[in-house]
Amino acid sequence: MPASPDRASSRALSLYLRALWDVAPRLTALPAANDAARPILGIEGSRPVLHLPATGDAALQRARAAHAAAHLSFGGEPFERARLKPVQRALLEILEDARVEWLAMQALPGLRRLWAPHHVADASWGNGAEALLARLSRCLFDPSHEDGHAWMAKVRGLFFTPHGALALETPAQLREAASRLGNDVGQMRLRLNPGGWQIEPVAYRDDNHHLWTRDDTLPPSATPLEQELPDANGASGDDDADTTFERPPPQGTPGSDAGDAATSVLQIEAALRTATYPEWDRLIGRARPDWCTVIETHAPRVDASALRAGLERHLARTVRLLQAAAVSDRRPTQGRNKDGDLLHTGALIDAGIALRAGHDPERRLYRDSAARVDALDVLLLLDTSASTAAVLPSGRTVLEALCEAALLAAAALEATGHRCTLQAFASDTRHRVRVQRVKDREEMACDDAVLARAGGLVSAGSTRMGAALRHATAQLPARSRSLILLLTDGEPHDVDIHDPRYLTEDLAHALADARRAGISVACLHSAPEGASSALRRVFPPGAYLPLGSARHLPHLLIRQMQHATRKF
Repeated sequence: MPASPDRASSRALSLYLRALWDVAPRLTALPAANDAARPILGIEGSRPVLHLPATGDAALQRARAAHAAAHLSFGGEPFERARLKPVQRALLEILEDARVEWLAMQALPGLRRLWAPHHVADASWGNGAEALLARLSRCLFDPSHEDGHAWMAKVRGLFFTPHGALALETPAQLREAASRLGNDVGQMRLRLNPGGWQIEPVAYRDDNHHLWTRDDTLPPSATPLEQELPDANGASGDDDADTTFERPPPQGTPGSDAGDAATSVLQIEAALRTATYPEWDRLIGRARPDWCTVIETHAPRVDASALRAGLERHLARTVRLLQAAAVSDRRPTQGRNKDGDLLHTGALIDAGIALRAGHDPERRLYRDSAARVDALDVLLLLDTSASTAAVLPSGRTVLEALCEAALLAAAALEATGHRCTLQAFASDTRHRVRVQRVKDREEMACDDAVLARAGGLVSAGSTRMGAALRHATAQLPARSRSLILLLTDGEPHDVDIHDPRYLTEDLAHALADARRAGISVACLHSAPEGASSALRRVFPPGAYLPLGSARHLPHLLIRQMQHATRKF
């Protein structure tokens, strides 16, 4: 269905549902800007409503609709959340999805062909909590699938009778099984992030909020109709004290405006767009496709008069530094052109060497009338995770210092003829990597709107650098004079990852992808001189610069840019 479904396609899907189970939910389409969403099944008044994502071919839309119809036809009363831990609630949702689909396929065996292509989880996905639950969904959907994990056999023994019939039929049986299996997960010392976990397969199964009794104190479903607003700890607001993950609270002065803002900074407002990117999993030695969701928004605006004053105070000096760097860093290839009246002697020599070495020669063989510095496309990527709320000896926060340095760099780049973009990022699991647009390419760093957005940045969340870097790389032209400059104080980290090497190795692969695209990446790290950092090992020599003092930020920022641009 398109974003605004035409009458013909909507009617065809309605007739399909009538033919299957004689159900007639009202069909609506989710906005096209929220393509990463999953179907939403709910009740409005006395009639069920099915909200379908705008993307997907006819077969996928039928799979989504048929699954929702199975819930409407074979589902029972909503479950109570009380006294169930997050992992037990997740298991109950998996069991109920498998139950209604099993009953539906007993009545209409052809539905198996509709749903089966989406069940792809297997042992190669790993043994983490999320991977194990995804594998369980497939094992219950397809009893013939061989997984090899002993726990899968145990769950099948609870779900099916020895003769292959359904063993779990009543809500009480489902709840008891979910409780027992949740304890098994706890015994395996597996951690589940309830705020970021999604039931598999994501493509066609709905978000399952309809399975639970309504509680007005909880946030709405994480849908494009109204994005789920995580609480200060990023959870979904309904977890009890026994949640199985920990998250550092936002750092800020208790009771201050900054602290209040930090508690809600990860609340996603109107998303400009969403995009998915792969992520390298070192445990299985391959990249998981479409694993991380980046949600792009505009940064909120606040009064930024103080930020403007600091920017104007240091801008002239920063521009002089960048201009001096441009003069001193002229390369031998400058002064060459593809057309002209006089041949360039040095260019001819270089072309002859290249030909003898079997390489393509440089095409600029003529003298240029005036040596120029080619314009750079620079994307400044600013870390706004919770740790940037730390206060420096100067009295400013790390975020304020890094933000001022980024704005100074952007203004100086513009003054010397370069193109510049400024974006900020933080994450809340792989499902919510927030990228806030502070300055677009056509805007100037000193514009009121840009400064207002920069002043509205707040420290909160985690630091999933690989996804943010891939999103930045996708925005820059490949094989051109492009530079990404990462400004951060921390290490790759997120609350759904407990392997300290996982996100660091993913960042290394993201850097390699950028290099293959011809894009240079450098890092300005706000860490004491000599401090140990995983980033020091990931970035190549010269592309990583630790900052010992916030007052040196503008000068050191220019030094880092000088070094990075020499790679072109």
